[in-house]
Amino acid sequence: MNLNRFRQGGEAPLLPITALIDVVFLIIIFLVLGANFDQVDTVRLPEARGRSSDGQGPLQIELRADGSLWLERRHIPESEVLEALARRSPRAVLILPDEKASVGALIAWYDRIGRHLRVPVQVGVRAPAADGERSP
Repeated sequence: MNLNRFRQGGEAPLLPITALIDVVFLIIIFLVLGANFDQVDTVRLPEARGRSSDGQGPLQIELRADGSLWLERRHIPESEVLEALARRSPRAVLILPDEKASVGALIAWYDRIGRHLRVPVQVGVRAPAADGERSP
C-alpha cells in the first residue's frame, strides 16, 4: 500500500469552517424556536418540619444582642453553657441569634459548642411574632 500519495502536498487539507459554523447556528436556531418554554413545570418541595425523623429536634439556644445565651427562656452563665448543654446530651444544637447579636460571638459559640459536644451545630432564624413584636 502506497501511503506517499497522501503526503504529496505536505500540508494538511483545510476544512471549510464557514459551512460548519453555518450548520451549527442553524441547529441552534431550530432548537431554540422549537422549544416550548411555556410548559415549564414547577417542582414542589416538601416543607421543613423542624424535627428530625426520630421526633427529637435539635436543642435550641438563643444568642442575645449582649452575647448572653438563653436555654428555655433562662439565662445560662457563660462558664456553665457547655456543661448545661452536655447534661442534656442533644443530637444537634440550633443557635437562634438575635437581630443585633454579634457575628463574632455567633461564630465563637458555634465553634465552641461543636468542638465540646461533637454534635451538629446549626444556625437558624426566629420566626416573627404574630402581632409584630419580638418575643423576649
